[in-house]
Amino acid sequence: MVTIPKEQRRYCPSCDEHTDQTVKEVTNQTASPMKKKHRKRQRKIDNGYGSFPYENPANRARGGSNPTSGNKDLQFTCTECGKSWKPNNSIRAAKFEIER
Repeated sequence: MVTIPKEQRRYCPSCDEHTDQTVKEVTNQTASPMKKKHRKRQRKIDNGYGSFPYENPANRARGGSNPTSGNKDLQFTCTECGKSWKPNNSIRAAKFEIER
């Protein structure tokens, strides 16, 4: 299990210096229905494409197994300027917790 502290001292891109920042996990992000991948999926559902979209999810990755852990989206908020930003590298973990 990965645990990270609620407040960290990190680099803030807008302040251009190291400041205290709070961490929040971003959840329930919905993709825009006009994105290209959503339109492509909807086209397959409408036309019918084999067993799509009810295919076996274990067979999605060719030649390998699907990861049992997911990438966690983190959002850091600077306490000095109040601006939020997301890091480029996300944490991959099956169980994730933010310390209070």
